[in-house]
Amino acid sequence: MELVGEEKKIQALFSELRLADEQAAPSFIGVWNRAQLRTRTRVSPLNFSLAATAFAVFVAVVALALWSSSRSQTPLVNYTVAVTPVTPAARTGTEPILPKQEQPRVSRNARAARFAARQKAELLAARRAEIRDATAISSWQSPTATLLSSQNDSLLNSLPQLNESVKDLKSFLPNK
Repeated sequence: MELVGEEKKIQALFSELRLADEQAAPSFIGVWNRAQLRTRTRVSPLNFSLAATAFAVFVAVVALALWSSSRSQTPLVNYTVAVTPVTPAARTGTEPILPKQEQPRVSRNARAARFAARQKAELLAARRAEIRDATAISSWQSPTATLLSSQNDSLLNSLPQLNESVKDLKSFLPNK
C-alpha cells in the first residue's frame, strides 16, 4: 500500500510542476502573433539595398541637374575694346575698358519645356527598361531543360495509331 501513496505523491508533484510550467510559459497564440508581426515589420536586406540604390541615383540626378543648370546660367563675357584715337590729350586715364556681359535670357516657358522634355526622356528610359526586363523574363528557360530533352522526344510524345502493325507498336514497348 505504501507504493500507492508514493505514486500519488509523485503524481501530485508532477501536476504541480505542470501547473508551474503552464503559468511560466507564454501561450502559443501570443508567441505566434508576435512572430508574425516581427516578420511583417522586418526590413529585408533587398528592400534596404534597393532603397539605398534609389537614393544614390536620386542624389546623382539632382547633382547633375544642379551642375548643368549652373553651367547654362554662367554669363558669357565678351571683351570689347573701344577704338579711340590714342593721343595724349584725348586720354585721361579714367576710362577703363569694361567687359560687355551678355546674359542669356531664358523664359519660363523654355525652362518648362526643357523640364517636360527631360521628364519625358526619363519616362521613356524607364519604359524601355521595363520592356527589356519583361522580355528577359519571358525568354527565360530552365538551366536543366537541355538535360531533360532527348533525341527521342518526338517518339515519346507521339501515340501509336491503331492501324499500325504489331511490329511498329512493339517499338513503343520496353525491351524485355
